[in-house]
Amino acid sequence: MESKAFTRRDVLKMGSLTAASAFAITIAGITVPTNSWAMTVSTLSNTQAKMLLSVCRSIYPHPNIDDLFYAASVESFDKQAAQSPDLHSLLVTGLDDINQRSNGQWNALSENEKAAILTAISSTPFFQTVRGNMVVSLYDNPKIWPLFGYEGPSFTQGGYLHRGFDDIDWLPDANKE
Repeated sequence: MESKAFTRRDVLKMGSLTAASAFAITIAGITVPTNSWAMTVSTLSNTQAKMLLSVCRSIYPHPNIDDLFYAASVESFDKQAAQSPDLHSLLVTGLDDINQRSNGQWNALSENEKAAILTAISSTPFFQTVRGNMVVSLYDNPKIWPLFGYEGPSFTQGGYLHRGFDDIDWLPDANKE
């Protein structure tokens, strides 16, 4: 079987067609759905991972943030659990407890019902571990900072004194005398 060598002209034609196609897709407004990602776990089961994602979202609810960012935290838990049998046991036991408290209907519960269950277990090692991990893995993600209006750290730009110190627009104007 003989393989065909591409000429420079062939490569340029293919590149032009690819660029034109990408431009047409952009102009047409075709987008990839936000839920087109897949959570990858190896230690937790898919059911446990989805439930943990839901628990994480209930602990730190942000309706304008996609599940993708919560899933990254769950994947982080999964990797840590693969290295630590104690963490794996803690996560599985905690999720089983929540499942039992919700009569196996965690996803069908209202946010108020979920909050009541999470409040009841808020002093458990499971809850404290999930809460502590989430506060770092979720809020330390630079990709979601713009959704909160956070411009990122300013130490590389000389601090906030001359950049961002008085950017807030949600406080009423002070009466000047």
